[in-house]
Amino acid sequence: MSDDLPVEEVLAALEDYQQRTIDLYREHPDDPEACVKSLVRLHLSWTEEDPERAKMVSRYRGPVMAGPGKDRLTASNAAYFEQSKRWMKASVESGSMPSVSFNILHALVFAPTQELAKHWLGGRLKKNPTEYAETMGKAAWAGILAAGSATSEGSAP
Repeated sequence: MSDDLPVEEVLAALEDYQQRTIDLYREHPDDPEACVKSLVRLHLSWTEEDPERAKMVSRYRGPVMAGPGKDRLTASNAAYFEQSKRWMKASVESGSMPSVSFNILHALVFAPTQELAKHWLGGRLKKNPTEYAETMGKAAWAGILAAGSATSEGSAP
């Protein structure tokens, strides 16, 4: 099966995406709101700039991770998530972002963009994904603020 998998292409695409994300953390070390909005835009523009690559990653990421790309992708993911958590921790410690779990932050930022991208890639969305970036970025930041408020009230960790 690994002969049919575009292992190198999937790994290169994911590593490119991860590096772009890390670059945004570095560009916005003291402004998590701008960073979150930029992360939303990044996901949508990354999908829009090369739809075939986005479809390939969506289709083959799991099989690559389960097989011939496991070690490289595991290492890449570990470095990526470590940088993400470091940026998040610094943002929380500076008081510029509420404390929310990494999983909640990740879901609020990326799940909606992934859903929108999926609809666009499937031909069910007529506008380009980036046309929604500003609204979705504001919604992601509002969601983080709301999650932080709920957490501080003891409603949800």
